[in-house]
Amino acid sequence: MTEFIRNISISSLVFLSFFCFQVGVFLWSGHKLKQNGRRTLIFIEFFTGFLLLFDALAYIYRGNTSRTGWYMVRLSNFLVFVCNFSISFFFCFYVCEFIKRSRLSLSLLLHPKASVKGGIPAQLFIVLLLCLAGIGIIAVSQFTDLFYYFDENNLYHRSAFFPASVVLGILPGLITLTMLLQNRKKLATNAFVSLLFYFVFPAGGVVLILVSYGFPWINGALGLGALHLFYSSIKLMELEFYSGDRAHSIISPVYKAEAASQEIRKRVVRNHFWQTLAISLGGILLVLVIVSITGIPLPEKALMINEPYSENDSAKPVCVTFVRNADKQWVDGEDPDRTGAQFDGIIFNNMSSTIITDWNFSIDVPENCSVDPGPWNGTFSLSGSALNVRKPQEGDEENIHGEDFYTITPLKTLGFGCIMYTPHDYQPLSQKIVFSYSSILKPLTNRLFDVFLALLFVVFIISTTITLFEGKLIRVEEENRKLENTVKERTKELEAEKNRSENLLLNILPKEIAKELTARPNSTIAKQYPNVTVLFTDIVGFTKISGEMTAEEVVTMLNKMFTMFDERAQSEGIEKIKTIGDAYMAAAGLTLERSNDGAVKMVRFAQGLLHDVLTFNRNSDIKLQIRLGINSGPLVAGVIGKTKFIYDIWGDTVNVASRMESTGLPMRIHVTETTKAQTANLFQYSENIEIDVKGKGMMKTYFL
Repeated sequence: MTEFIRNISISSLVFLSFFCFQVGVFLWSGHKLKQNGRRTLIFIEFFTGFLLLFDALAYIYRGNTSRTGWYMVRLSNFLVFVCNFSISFFFCFYVCEFIKRSRLSLSLLLHPKASVKGGIPAQLFIVLLLCLAGIGIIAVSQFTDLFYYFDENNLYHRSAFFPASVVLGILPGLITLTMLLQNRKKLATNAFVSLLFYFVFPAGGVVLILVSYGFPWINGALGLGALHLFYSSIKLMELEFYSGDRAHSIISPVYKAEAASQEIRKRVVRNHFWQTLAISLGGILLVLVIVSITGIPLPEKALMINEPYSENDSAKPVCVTFVRNADKQWVDGEDPDRTGAQFDGIIFNNMSSTIITDWNFSIDVPENCSVDPGPWNGTFSLSGSALNVRKPQEGDEENIHGEDFYTITPLKTLGFGCIMYTPHDYQPLSQKIVFSYSSILKPLTNRLFDVFLALLFVVFIISTTITLFEGKLIRVEEENRKLENTVKERTKELEAEKNRSENLLLNILPKEIAKELTARPNSTIAKQYPNVTVLFTDIVGFTKISGEMTAEEVVTMLNKMFTMFDERAQSEGIEKIKTIGDAYMAAAGLTLERSNDGAVKMVRFAQGLLHDVLTFNRNSDIKLQIRLGINSGPLVAGVIGKTKFIYDIWGDTVNVASRMESTGLPMRIHVTETTKAQTANLFQYSENIEIDVKGKGMMKTYFL
């Protein structure tokens, strides 16, 4: 890392940390933490601020070999990981609060089973377990160099399993993402987009840190994401303020809960599981593919070879030989005490998945040695009692093939050598060799990794297929359920409309006639009944009374009194036929049986009408009197008309009943001899009175 990148990294982290702390204090100000509706967002802002601050301290003390630097670098890096997992958990908790549309208590974490039954997404507890496991593994890594290590210069380096820490770090976020997508219908659009957009920053950081190492991409992305959450919450604050509703801190619409069968609920749970698995595997596969392309830098290793090899030992990951060529040696013409010879070295890379990217070779040599110019595949130098060879670097004269030529790919070799003059008795096979090398693990060249990646890919395809298939089935079932509900609602509406129509029909027709008319709407309905009792009523002096009233008052008066008559007719089983002006006409005994109780019912009904008139008079300024006439006998009944049809009765019995009303006395019930004969055993009548009835002559009639 250059000094420029280091300074930019520190400045960026400190700047973002300051703003996150400032935002956290702003959200906290004026409220008790336990009562603050944005408590979870405050935790996110503060943990993000600490994350960025500790990362900045790690950069500041990196390379500082003092005791303070030693502790600060290790502690800062450890706390960076702890804060990272803490942010993942609190963001998941934050999303749950939006889903539940209320501030949740942290105590629910102590009762996972009851909380899930109460509607808390199960993903929250999975994320909690992953974060706790991550913190525990990071703590173990401090003593095992599992994910990263520090060299003697107190510099931070990634270990071979560093990508595993990336996977462990992104899993909680991926699970939270699936939870957010699964509950998107429960969130307002602006809240859903805001929470979803938060994932964009860390996702970009993960890709960048795997591709380009050096700048704190992930932590910087988390800082930007935390600030984004704050700025989006400002809109909610504004909505809350202007709405005047300060009882709840999170504004979100309430959706109507739809009843679902147990089977559908189980299917939704299964679909959520496969969704979570598919998205999590997708994230893991993305990390592994990027790692496979870029490789995993491995820490530098040093081999101490006290007994040099003359040939390759394939049991060793790396083997180095350095021998004097027996066919190419001679006595130094300038110094007879020295032998000139060609010295050949070979680096054997016996690793199947690792590329040796840089290397250094050192072997003990006696003093008074020299090396001819023009060695091959290495930069040679003598220092004291050692011959040092290193891989040619950019700018070296020996780097004639390009830097990649001198890397050693898996299961390959690289030869190097020089012309060197040494004392006659020098034997390199009896000298100590130190070989140091740096390497990059290329997982795709490892069969086990390929099998593992293929299995993950197969499971990913299966889970994605099941997710899409189950999702389609759920959507089809939801549509079917909605269609069934629509059909039920329409059926209820049709049933209600049918009932209204039938009730309306029953208001103007007898029940039997209404059924017959419904069954045969185009037929002529007419029947002859042998013994029907007919009643007529009329208001005494109605013409004079109505002349002193307004039209509205007349209608109101008639409606009030006839409503009382209708209610009594319905309760006593009397069939109202019609009203004509102030006259009210009703019938009883509309059956084909000659012997019926229609006359008895009608007389009792008439007595009730007199009582209704008295009740009306007690509550009205206008005092009314009515005449009532009743007659019993055969008649014809039927329906007239096709559109504005009416049910009516005809015959001599009807005419005589009308004459009984017109010749009667106010507030007296006037009946014919026929009606009196059918009711004499139940009611007391006056002596007979002979009256002249038009078309009938003299008739005997009675008053009740």
